[in-house]
Amino acid sequence: MRKVSKKWLLSGAALAIILFIVFQVYGQTDESSGQEKNQPIKIVALGDSLTYGVGDPTRMGYIGVVRNNIRKQTGRNVILNNFGISGQRSDQLLHQLNNGVVIKALKQADYVFVFIGTNDFRRAAGWNFRQLPKEPILLGKEQLRKNLTTTLKIVRKNNSFAQIYVLGLYNPYFGEEYDPDAPNVIRGWNDTILDVSKESSLTKYISTYELYENIEKNMYFSDTLHPNRRGYLKMGNWVFKQWKP
Repeated sequence: MRKVSKKWLLSGAALAIILFIVFQVYGQTDESSGQEKNQPIKIVALGDSLTYGVGDPTRMGYIGVVRNNIRKQTGRNVILNNFGISGQRSDQLLHQLNNGVVIKALKQADYVFVFIGTNDFRRAAGWNFRQLPKEPILLGKEQLRKNLTTTLKIVRKNNSFAQIYVLGLYNPYFGEEYDPDAPNVIRGWNDTILDVSKESSLTKYISTYELYENIEKNMYFSDTLHPNRRGYLKMGNWVFKQWKP
């Protein structure tokens, strides 16, 4: 009987070990990939009436459109926790983040959407948009900076892995008697929101300012501030384009 050399035996054993490791790694990868597909995607939305969906008869709002688009693209179930409150300002959002239910949802979220600042702007203007008061507007913008910075820190403290999307403000339709400098003021507030977003990890700023410019606003708004169903659909589709799985 022909003897098999020790060298060949060792080589064969080494090859078997390598193949075993490869199969184990690929098998685990396939298995984990399958498990991931069965896991729901969890979204938390924070904000005001624009997140809540005021103006949309279905109350779906922009974030509902985002959820549906993600579900269609991934084929996975998407759980949405919409914590938007009509009239909410950035300081009130900070208070909301003391709520245990909100924090629990944040801890489990895969994606967090933050859309805040519209009511801060309206309050700073004294709800008089014919002539915006310069000093209160500047103070309001700086307060938004502080509150949004703290908000993103709280979100990140409770969740180190979720992608955060922060939406900028759009130019509302306040009618003909509207301070001509208002667009520049709102863009200045958006610059602040962008700066805060850059300071937070895994955070992306999404501009909404251009969405309703140079269009017939009556077709997209339910009143002077809130989009209608068509307006939210436009916003939701735009935000979804910025989303990355």
